[in-house]
Amino acid sequence: MGETATKEALEWALGCTDVVRACAVVTRFMNDLAAFKQGKNKYDVHSSVESYISEYGVASDVAFAKIGSMIEDAWKTTNQTRFERPELLPAIQRVANITISMMFWYDDHKDAFTYSNCLEGTIRRLFVNPIPF
Repeated sequence: MGETATKEALEWALGCTDVVRACAVVTRFMNDLAAFKQGKNKYDVHSSVESYISEYGVASDVAFAKIGSMIEDAWKTTNQTRFERPELLPAIQRVANITISMMFWYDDHKDAFTYSNCLEGTIRRLFVNPIPF
């Protein structure tokens, strides 16, 4: 990160700030939505989707909508932080980039982290047959 790794930026990142928690929320919930579509293995613990269904006694589509709303709120937190702390923008952008990458792994409720064949087309377009400049 070069000059962007100031003491203030490091302390900010280690403080588990709102944007770091938002990144974790996006990652966890997107993973759970994708995993719920795949089904559950014998030794898996309950996902956030199953917990929400059990706790509130709702159908899976209602749980998906609510968790989707929580993901959207986490995205808002990520974007808001970028405007509130412009002096830390390079460090904040690193966290935002990790959050953005979750769209590649879990878009359309597909678990490309576990089932990497879902990423084959994306990898081919980016690295094998890239668009020339």
